[in-house]
Amino acid sequence: MLTRYQALMIKNGLVVCLLGLIGGFGLLFSVLGVISLSPVPIMIDYQIPGTPAQWRAVHVGNIMNGLMAILFALLMVKLELTNKARKFICYGTIATVWGNAAFYIFGILAPNRGLSLSDNPVGEGNWAGVVAFGPAFIFAFVLMIIVIVMLRGVVGRDD
Repeated sequence: MLTRYQALMIKNGLVVCLLGLIGGFGLLFSVLGVISLSPVPIMIDYQIPGTPAQWRAVHVGNIMNGLMAILFALLMVKLELTNKARKFICYGTIATVWGNAAFYIFGILAPNRGLSLSDNPVGEGNWAGVVAFGPAFIFAFVLMIIVIVMLRGVVGRDD
């Protein structure tokens, strides 16, 4: 039986994985330069925003982040952690995977690729860059703290 925190992490992880799977269609359409679901004989001449590399990040990055949330959820109960630490890991991981999802998606709409809050060498800043960069930057540090908390909970026994 899953704990409440595990269930929350797994549900959010699965939804972010689903977002990544849907992003695979963005990758397909970006590479093709049209919207087409072969063998369905419909082709819409529309170039979606972003590059294939950005859509690959949406696809693979969200799947990996979703799997990370699921892995952390399953691993968390094997570690010696306080309830406060479990709660922090749960909500911190959920916020991280959604912050990263925002980074991948809104980075496509940002001329600066969401790599800063303002102009940078790859492009100008805009609202999408702020939405992409802000949460991802903050939660990158939260995730590092989560990993350190989990590392501290790894305690082996002498056999």
